[in-house]
Amino acid sequence: MRICIVGIMVIPDEYLQASLDMVRPSYAHVLRPGTEVVLKSPKLALRGGSVTDPDNPYFAMLNKRPVVEAFIEAEREGFDAAIVQCFGDPGVREARAVVDMPIFGPGESSMHFACQLGRRFAIIGANIPGQLMQISDQVKAAGLEGRLIPNGIRFGSVFAKAWDGWCANPQSAVDDVIEVATGCVRDGADSVILGCAGIGPLCSKMGFNKLTVDGQTIPIIDPVTIAMKTAEMAADIKQGMGLPIPARATNFVLPSKQDWARVRSDFGLPT
Repeated sequence: MRICIVGIMVIPDEYLQASLDMVRPSYAHVLRPGTEVVLKSPKLALRGGSVTDPDNPYFAMLNKRPVVEAFIEAEREGFDAAIVQCFGDPGVREARAVVDMPIFGPGESSMHFACQLGRRFAIIGANIPGQLMQISDQVKAAGLEGRLIPNGIRFGSVFAKAWDGWCANPQSAVDDVIEVATGCVRDGADSVILGCAGIGPLCSKMGFNKLTVDGQTIPIIDPVTIAMKTAEMAADIKQGMGLPIPARATNFVLPSKQDWARVRSDFGLPT
């Protein structure tokens, strides 16, 4: 089994292994020993500099194409499944319409998983401009507004100011999550999702996956963990039973070879 993690920013080759090591705590204890994981960087994408870039709708639209191209490349390289390393699930829907391997995003996967753990959930997002609207749209697209607690998308420290400190001391990220999550639980959340593919691995690195509030123990969900295990499970089911994943109907019907060549040629893309 080979699973590809597609990043959303350009990662120089010399940093790929270090970047994968940062994500490893999210999946090391849940994937089978024989499952190989590879991190793939888009060839042309955002290069960092500002964590707010992916939350600008125009920049995000531009960045989806190289992410989808990375998914296409991963399938051609023989991967069994793939995920995107971002809670916003950029490029997942688009890739499912042209790639025939299971593809998942941390956001969609973790929200549906939370619904299997309890009646209502909350999400602690990265404190970045535009995140409230983005995550709200994700919840609505998944049809899960009724499963979210009131004011169920909440934030801790400002991401841009706190990230370096969290990486240097992951316990500080955990402490920030605990403060916000405690309020979520007292307001009715049966589980709390970490709405960031960066914060999730930091908390998993510290072994932080549950929180006891007023005598009740609540799951703290790392979305990367759930996306990775979902991808592995889906690939197993597809290979073992022949179940079509993704489903092929309406907008997810694969294009014909002729349409594939015609449209990609119109945009100057290799066919």
